[in-house]
Amino acid sequence: DETYVRNTYILELFGFANPLLDGYSYQVQVRAKVSDTWGSFCGTCAITIDNDQQILQNSLVQVSGEATLWPNPARDGQVYLNIDGIGSATQQITVDVKDIYGQQVYGQAFGNSGERFSTVLNLPGDIASGVYLVNITVNGEVTTKRLSIVR
Repeated sequence: DETYVRNTYILELFGFANPLLDGYSYQVQVRAKVSDTWGSFCGTCAITIDNDQQILQNSLVQVSGEATLWPNPARDGQVYLNIDGIGSATQQITVDVKDIYGQQVYGQAFGNSGERFSTVLNLPGDIASGVYLVNITVNGEVTTKRLSIVR
């Protein structure tokens, strides 16, 4: 029995003192804390660790090129996005920023030609402090970056 506390809705299942073994099933209980109030456990469910290499390769899709966000953490809602090394001549690029509940707080589409894309994302002025997921899509290929906002 081990307890892991996270302030996000994501718990990465690696790096534990007792590693989770490929091919084994584990019984887990999940309970959430919202605004300093713990909810009840959501019952017990089984998770099975399956490190099938074909599944892993199909699920790890990266943007062609390297995407960079800065400053991170951001303080004023202005975030610079740069993507270097894009392979195709023209790109359709979309940026979606979602909060920890999966609600979109910002979205914008861009057109680009060339191997480099650079822009400034002007996030809403009332965006709350916290961790956000930034989904960057280039010609249908998606990568996700984390962005912290500090007020």
